[in-house]
Amino acid sequence: MGPDIRPVIDADRCDGCGRCVEVCPLDILVPAESGGPEPIGEAHCFACGQCVAVCPLEAIRHPAMKPEHFRELLPPEESTTPESFLDLLRKRRSVRRYTDEQISGETIMRLIEAAVQAPSGLNEQSWHFNVIQDPERLARVRRRIVAIYRSLIRMLDAPFSRLMLRLMIGAENLETMEEARAVIESIIEAHSSGGDRLLWGAPTLIIVHSPEEDPMGEESAHYAVADMMAMATAMGLGTCVVGFLVTVAERDGRLREYLQVPEDHDIATALVVGYPDAEYLRSVDKRMPPLTVI
Repeated sequence: MGPDIRPVIDADRCDGCGRCVEVCPLDILVPAESGGPEPIGEAHCFACGQCVAVCPLEAIRHPAMKPEHFRELLPPEESTTPESFLDLLRKRRSVRRYTDEQISGETIMRLIEAAVQAPSGLNEQSWHFNVIQDPERLARVRRRIVAIYRSLIRMLDAPFSRLMLRLMIGAENLETMEEARAVIESIIEAHSSGGDRLLWGAPTLIIVHSPEEDPMGEESAHYAVADMMAMATAMGLGTCVVGFLVTVAERDGRLREYLQVPEDHDIATALVVGYPDAEYLRSVDKRMPPLTVI
């Protein structure tokens, strides 16, 4: 948690409407005798910025936040409708065919800007983004992952090494690996023939990670990636989460070195991004989940 920096109220502008007090999630702002708010609550302020965002007179600033990062929002009549937003979500899909066209630095920054709008535990925003576009480094990442999966398949087929693998990763993980064996073998076979069923030929790989010391860092990073995927869809880009990369990177120091992820960070997810080499004309069926209304 960061330092306890508190909002500052401009008494000359404040009319004492109390909106900032009402939205403060930790009661940092409390009503003063003068009618305006005072930042004297006992809790630690985690600089969520809601007091600044709700003030109609711009009478509040937060020293921990840059004023230029607060932007006026579109009025309701110009905002996204529920129908158009749902259509955007339906357009998002896991894209596994990409053109050779690389995405620009400006495009990447738009994706990152969308990602960091996501909620994070205690507003820590501890997520880190590593963007890899160098073809040789991407090839090195693929080679390393395929080599490890080749080794694992050999271990699965030999009784003694299978037992050792079971002791190393546990029975449950071993069963999961066995269930994924067909997919792993397809990744290996595609690589051997010059194909790519791991990064799917995408020109950009984004690794999202967070410090181990943040107990909610990994979950927060997942929220950020969800925002990033929605933004990518709105920009005509395709994305695909690469879980088979994360599984290896969790245990392989050399791969983490290729990805430049610190040892004391958890990798939340890996995402490939690029321009789709196919046009999707309709959404696919998604099963409705079991629903309990209490």
